[in-house]
Amino acid sequence: MTKEKVKELTEEYLKTKKNVWNQGYIKKALLAMSHDKCIFCECKLGEESKYIEVEHFHPKSLYPYEVVDWLNLLPICKRCNGLKRDHDTKLEPILNPTIDEPRQHLFIKNYRFFSKDEIGKRTIRILQLNDSERVLLPRFKIGNQVSETLDLLMKWIDKTNGTQAIDDQNELICKVHNLLNSCQSESEYSATCSYALFSDENYYDIKKHMIYKGIWDSDLEALEKKCLEHCLISEALLKQCSV
Repeated sequence: MTKEKVKELTEEYLKTKKNVWNQGYIKKALLAMSHDKCIFCECKLGEESKYIEVEHFHPKSLYPYEVVDWLNLLPICKRCNGLKRDHDTKLEPILNPTIDEPRQHLFIKNYRFFSKDEIGKRTIRILQLNDSERVLLPRFKIGNQVSETLDLLMKWIDKTNGTQAIDDQNELICKVHNLLNSCQSESEYSATCSYALFSDENYYDIKKHMIYKGIWDSDLEALEKKCLEHCLISEALLKQCSV
């Protein structure tokens, strides 16, 4: 938005209290920025009961002059928006995923978020990121799907005794490629998928097999590197699993 448009909408809000941020072009830009995901819990927006709400990181009730400041607008789901409410993020900061690096404040263990500092702790509490039914259960289900896929791939490798058939090798490459794709930032629950993948010893055994067969290629290496850049698995667990 231009400075003139920001000024116009801000003045309109101050006078009328209308939802001036509820503009199609604003929502479209926010969704593109977050890959159509809630900025906090990573659920896909646009699905039933998860439609996008425009969140003011610094609450508009306390900071009305930032009501259409682009840096203050976030795409968020109904659940997270309802929990964050008018929490004063300037007085008591929480994680802003568009500015902060989440791995500096949070890590995942057993599909639960844990804090590295006060910002991480406050973020988990305010947004209830370990809410059993609404966010933790979906993580368990996704993690189980990843583990089952890896288990099936290991059984397939053992059963075929490391076949040299090109079609079989290509199938393995594609399945591992798809797993790594599910861990990319644009995918729903990518943090959970990457935790499930990199904390499973089967993944490293599959990778070793593919390197031995000469089918672990540069595309897979690049995808893995990109995953690890933002993965929330603790460094200690990552080293332990990859040994």
